[in-house]
Amino acid sequence: MKRKVTMTTAAWMAALGLLAASYDVTAISVVLVHLKHAWDLSVRETANLTAAPLVGSVIGSLAAGLFADRFGRRRLLMVDFGAFVVAAGLAALATGYDSLLLWRTVMGLGIGADFAVAFPYLLETVQPMKRGATMAFVLLINDVGQVLAYGVGSYLISQGADGFRWVLAVGAVLGAAVLLGRRALPESEPWRKERLQSFAGVGRRVLRLKELKTAGSSAILWFLHQVTGQGLTLFLPVIISLLWNETASQSGTTSILVKLLSLGAGVLTVYVIDAWGRRPLQLAGFLGRGLALLPLGVAVLLGYRMPFWVAGTLLAVALAFGAMGPDKTTVITTSERFSTAIRSTGQGESEMVGRLGGVFGVLLFGFFGRESGLGETILVFAAVALLGALLTALTLPETAPSRVPAVEPQALGIE
Repeated sequence: MKRKVTMTTAAWMAALGLLAASYDVTAISVVLVHLKHAWDLSVRETANLTAAPLVGSVIGSLAAGLFADRFGRRRLLMVDFGAFVVAAGLAALATGYDSLLLWRTVMGLGIGADFAVAFPYLLETVQPMKRGATMAFVLLINDVGQVLAYGVGSYLISQGADGFRWVLAVGAVLGAAVLLGRRALPESEPWRKERLQSFAGVGRRVLRLKELKTAGSSAILWFLHQVTGQGLTLFLPVIISLLWNETASQSGTTSILVKLLSLGAGVLTVYVIDAWGRRPLQLAGFLGRGLALLPLGVAVLLGYRMPFWVAGTLLAVALAFGAMGPDKTTVITTSERFSTAIRSTGQGESEMVGRLGGVFGVLLFGFFGRESGLGETILVFAAVALLGALLTALTLPETAPSRVPAVEPQALGIE
């Protein structure tokens, strides 16, 4: 007997997966403010710990995409989160830098795999006129996970020497709940109908010139967003700590205030993405982020200490524009641009390159790694965002099925 999937079930299982993943990836930003003193970590070691899940996701995304196109979406959605839960739990028990680095890398394998499969699965199980709003809603939960990490992290990190372990353990608990819930998901019917019968068949389709052009365009735009997105988000408490000399707990709390505007921008995207289209939102998002970061980077570079409300507002606006545009659209348009038979592989290819952008953004911060280098880093982020706006204008087609009226939340089936 076939199990019936509803948009509610599919969306929430994908959304809660992102909640757990984004929580665990982001939580390290609060933990590191504590660990760099407790474990005497170098700047390079803190950057490596931050980048580890992104490095793991590079491998996980491509491998999972291929296997999902060959063997099915549901099976991979279970396997990838099984790996995530185990690795997240062991990371919480890490006894030092090496073991924490290892398990956060393995955790990234599961996260990369989930992105490569969850969004093709959603696209194939949601009505075309609602899929933009549904996938934007799921990606909005990614921002909720980041805010949750700042909030939970800022509280638990102050609960003694082992507080950081509790911060990391929460991610494993969230992941275990997701794994149990996903057992109810059925397989994608569109995939069943267009399934290719061998890896060679998948490979031949992916290597067609049209598909290579699509993958290249999507990958570059995803890369540019991830440079700024991961660099800003994962080091937000550290940036705040450098700018205003705040403690780990204080910087986590301040990060929540800065990040809240992103949630509002994400909610706006859910309402308008199917009516306005993907391309205008991505263009505005890249452009707004670049223009907000530019004056902040110049001020820091020149040694001008901005008032808290000015610098905080610029950071909040930069994060909000990203959340409104490329944070959602780079993922959604990639799924929409590939045919069903190779959709997960194409998503995985583009994500793999995009994750390399995240690694670059994190390691860029680690390379400068001192207060005197913060201005240069922010200016690079601004330049990358402006380049993203230019390439979006030149290369990204509109992928929305049609223009439809803005939807109410209850119409999405996710109330």
